[in-house]
Amino acid sequence: MAHRHHHRPDGPCHFSLMSLSARKRLLMALVPLGLLWLAVAWATGAWG
Repeated sequence: MAHRHHHRPDGPCHFSLMSLSARKRLLMALVPLGLLWLAVAWATGAWG
């Protein structure tokens, strides 16, 4: 029974890694946009 557990490429482990990398890519895309928005808001005098 111990040999029934296999890490297949289409298994849940691979899926969690894919979702994590997708989330990380989304974060890496959103962070520069957020910083750019903050810089524009500061440059336009949004905070006084």
